[in-house]
Amino acid sequence: MVTQRAVQHRSGESSSGSVALAFEHLPIATALVDVADVPTVVAVNRALSTLAAGPERPLLGSPFSGLVAGGGDRLTSSGADTGRPGTEERLIMADGRRVPVLMHAAHLPGADRPTVVVQFQLQERQQEAERALRSSEKRLQDMADNVNTLIYLKSAEGHYILINRHYERVLGEGRDDVVGKTDFDLWPTEIATAYRAADEQVLAAGVPMEFEEPIPTDGVWGMWLSLKFPLFDEDGVAYAVGGISTDISGRNRAEMAIREARDEAERANRAKSEFLSRMSHELRTPLNSILGFGQLLQLDDDQPAARENVDRIVGAGRHLLSLINEVLEISRIEAGAQSISVEPVDACGPLVEAIDLVRPLAAQHGVELAVDLHGALHRYVLADYQRLKQVLLNVLMNAIKYNRPDGMVTVSAEVVGDLLRYLVTDTGVGIDESDLDRIFQPFERLGAEQSETEGTGLGLALSKSLVELMGGAIGVSRSVPGRGSVFFVELPTTSERSREPEAPRKAEALGPVACADLASLTVLYIEDNLANLDLVRKVLARMGEPTLIPAMQGQLGVELAALHTPDLVLLDLHLPDTDGEEVLRRLQADPRTSSIPVVVLSADAMPAQIERLKAGGAADYVTKPLDIPVFLAAVKAAVGCPE
Repeated sequence: MVTQRAVQHRSGESSSGSVALAFEHLPIATALVDVADVPTVVAVNRALSTLAAGPERPLLGSPFSGLVAGGGDRLTSSGADTGRPGTEERLIMADGRRVPVLMHAAHLPGADRPTVVVQFQLQERQQEAERALRSSEKRLQDMADNVNTLIYLKSAEGHYILINRHYERVLGEGRDDVVGKTDFDLWPTEIATAYRAADEQVLAAGVPMEFEEPIPTDGVWGMWLSLKFPLFDEDGVAYAVGGISTDISGRNRAEMAIREARDEAERANRAKSEFLSRMSHELRTPLNSILGFGQLLQLDDDQPAARENVDRIVGAGRHLLSLINEVLEISRIEAGAQSISVEPVDACGPLVEAIDLVRPLAAQHGVELAVDLHGALHRYVLADYQRLKQVLLNVLMNAIKYNRPDGMVTVSAEVVGDLLRYLVTDTGVGIDESDLDRIFQPFERLGAEQSETEGTGLGLALSKSLVELMGGAIGVSRSVPGRGSVFFVELPTTSERSREPEAPRKAEALGPVACADLASLTVLYIEDNLANLDLVRKVLARMGEPTLIPAMQGQLGVELAALHTPDLVLLDLHLPDTDGEEVLRRLQADPRTSSIPVVVLSADAMPAQIERLKAGGAADYVTKPLDIPVFLAAVKAAVGCPE
């Protein structure tokens, strides 16, 4: 308590004990020195005692010169001045070491004897703090200088405070030359304006923000992705804007290239779709005559000797039509234009229909069909009903066609995890293991083209595409050459129940079609192909021979329809003066013809087009080559003739 009493005594009787207590606990090493005669230490606080005192070295009452080397000469009653800056001195430690300090001295007012308050600030600690600060600044600068992005600080007024080395390289100027300048001193006006607008937006919002900012690169406009953020002083006022800008010109060019590639792919797909539509029309048109007139010859029983030849012609024509359909369907799938409606489907439904369709073929080839549906009972799969039936039908037909006489095809189903697997096992020729991957490639028949077995080599390729579109898989689980194969089709199962599929329109058996009312009807056929006109004329002759008005141009057909108001319009789509869709629109728009049913007869078999024409007002859409029973059914339905 000597120190506290000394402080109280030196500071006057009015001072409270709190002053002495504050002196004792000051964090800065402090002493009171009596300078009336020889400067003598009369009080020290705890910080100075810890620093310089020791068991063998009491500080109180000791000469000041023993604490500070030579300090007593400069510490006199007249030498201490509160306005005088600190002096560099050497503080003598208890162990004799002399440590550099910054000494501050000031008179103690109100003391009964001339007394000076002396404080010591270790320069070593200050220097260490300064070194740490400089080291930290250098590390930050090194980090900023070794990245390939722009790093910078700008004052709120827009003057550069700091830039990194990469910014120097971009500008071609040193940082000393840049500091103090604005963007308008460094960049073209339009770019500087954009930069300054972004800075002002950040300062106003007071939060970090991201911008895409332009920058010229080799004469080409590039782009920076800039993250900008405000810096605040202790009063919360934004005084600067910091920024980190990354060159994304390459990314933007890549994105542009991707967009261009996507646009080009879309143009290619459109071109492919147009090509498919055109090829469908060009290939189906001659087949319309071949199959149409062939079917008419089949209806004539007066030349039985020629019947076999006609059957061969019609059979070959249907095979060619099947090939065209499969090629176009695979192309549509590859182009992403195939329509698949995946929904819950009764697992047994499409399988039973496919089996019923192949029973005559099995009987013709002498192949026994064994069916076990227990694995599919009360099960539902996610599939397109008609497409699944198409796939199963193709697998079953292959199992029958490539089987041996008196062979067997076994059909079953099993549940594997969350999948239902259809299994088709045959006793046919089998497939070598090295050929298993090839059988799903288009036009690959593994030598079967040398046999009498008909096929296109497209059925399995098409089936694979369809199954994969439905989220399933198709393959061969086992095959032994000479003994047979096991094909599988698997699809995801679901607990949801299916909707009943729409019943397809049944084709009538070939033969005379009678309807007493048709003879009095008038039919306008807008078609520019004479063979097609002749075919339809002969087919309609079997329906009571209604009046047929031909029109080989679209505009002529519209005019004749308004003039004669026929009971039915048959419309081709590819006409010399205008397309059939435009003709349909004009017929629908004219009050005189809007109620006349229009049946489209076209070699274009693209599903999207069929749906579009029906939505546009067509009563029906029949594809060429004409299946005569289907065509007759469409005509009778359009004119309201009862079945």
